[in-house]
Amino acid sequence: MAPKANLTRRPTGDTIIVQSRNKGTGRPVRANAGKKKVVIGFVDSGVIEESDHSVDTCSEDDEGNPRQHKKKRKRSPSPSPPPLDPIIYDEKAEAVSEDETTDFLRRRSPVQPVTFTFNIPLGFHGPLVVKLDPILLSGSGKVEGAHLLLQGCGEAQGTAPQGNRKGFTDLPPEIRNKIYRSLFVLDGDVRLLFPQNLCASSAFLRTCKLVHNEGCSILYGENKFHFQRNRAARAPFWEPTPKEIGYKDVRQFLNMIGPANLTYLRDIRFDLEDALLATTHYLTNQEERRYINDAHLIECLRILRLSRLQKFAIGYMGRRCLSKMDTKFIHYLRQVRADEVDSNYKAQFRYISHNKVHADLAEDLVKSMTRTTKLYAKDAKN
Repeated sequence: MAPKANLTRRPTGDTIIVQSRNKGTGRPVRANAGKKKVVIGFVDSGVIEESDHSVDTCSEDDEGNPRQHKKKRKRSPSPSPPPLDPIIYDEKAEAVSEDETTDFLRRRSPVQPVTFTFNIPLGFHGPLVVKLDPILLSGSGKVEGAHLLLQGCGEAQGTAPQGNRKGFTDLPPEIRNKIYRSLFVLDGDVRLLFPQNLCASSAFLRTCKLVHNEGCSILYGENKFHFQRNRAARAPFWEPTPKEIGYKDVRQFLNMIGPANLTYLRDIRFDLEDALLATTHYLTNQEERRYINDAHLIECLRILRLSRLQKFAIGYMGRRCLSKMDTKFIHYLRQVRADEVDSNYKAQFRYISHNKVHADLAEDLVKSMTRTTKLYAKDAKN
């Protein structure tokens, strides 16, 4: 529909058409702009709902005061859940007490037990005679099936004086050391890859503090430890993807023994190996599988800085040769010191028969890792 035009006449009698225009935009305005055309037979439901609402609801209270519109109550936020308990690995079951194990075998007696306390002076060696009246013990004056046990009646039993007994700590140190060596020193190497030889009478170390201190010095000082990469895979129950163990167990072992036992270590053989593709498919490339980028292996080298090693043998068994460009790994490797460093060590049970390291770098590492001032004599037998 064309815009509506206004007709005006000039004094001369000519007719001029003047159109209505928008003051803001200057565009012509239609005649029906802003006007809604009413359709015959059409009823707006919104008007009906507004009229019904205005009739049914009252905007004033009984006294004629206008009511205030109440805002809808917002939903309060849900309380935060309590924090989870810390994860406990290898949690042991609670031991059953003696009362729980024997309680179902006992019969409930109607007679309550009576406790007697005897204060015996020092130097008393004579017999202790206790005479009890059963009538006094029974509440009704009659005891059926009661058995009275009197200890100490009759002749005095001869007991050996406590001062004549000899214990393990009374033995000479030479004999105790022989016992420690027979218990803790193994014929072969101690390998975490085969953990069946790690239970070398560990319960004996828990007897007392003296045995623990003396036994640990022989357990860690006179055994040869062989650290290798564990190619098996495992995962906790909340992880869907099992990951390679690698050097995690070696790191856990060095952390568990503590800094005091770490100084007892004397002979260590370390195999530096890359990860396998079969157990590390979650890694993107071969460079991440190299041992120089293994964070657990680097942490093991950082822990071994505190040790006082006598012999340290290294086996380089990576896919690529260790070069001087691997500065980060070489930096941590140089910090491990020993009296004797062997870089020509060849690992057993592996597919690589020679060390993958440049000859000049191997000589440089041996010189930097060997102590100039020896801590142990060459003829010393640990």
